[in-house]
Amino acid sequence: MLSDRRKLEIFIEAHALESLEAMLATSGFKGWSVFEGYEGAGVHGQWRQTGIDEKGLNLLIAIGDEQACESALHWLEDYFKIYPGIVAVSDVQVMRGERF
Repeated sequence: MLSDRRKLEIFIEAHALESLEAMLATSGFKGWSVFEGYEGAGVHGQWRQTGIDEKGLNLLIAIGDEQACESALHWLEDYFKIYPGIVAVSDVQVMRGERF
């Protein structure tokens, strides 16, 4: 009934979204969701979108198998050497595992 999968939660700047989505497709993820960030806090302190000509952070969530996750992590490791971002990985169980 439940299938084991891995979940990536990736915080990334808006300008990088297209590259990241292309990488996920190439890595084997069948889908993902993107959520806009409006405010938060991190190592550089608090931040908030003012809505004036800004591109903020996005949270991208993707669920896939082990192979897709490892491929994505390898790409992200190199990407984060140059650009900012954060990734969290979780083991999850999903219904309808064939969709992931």
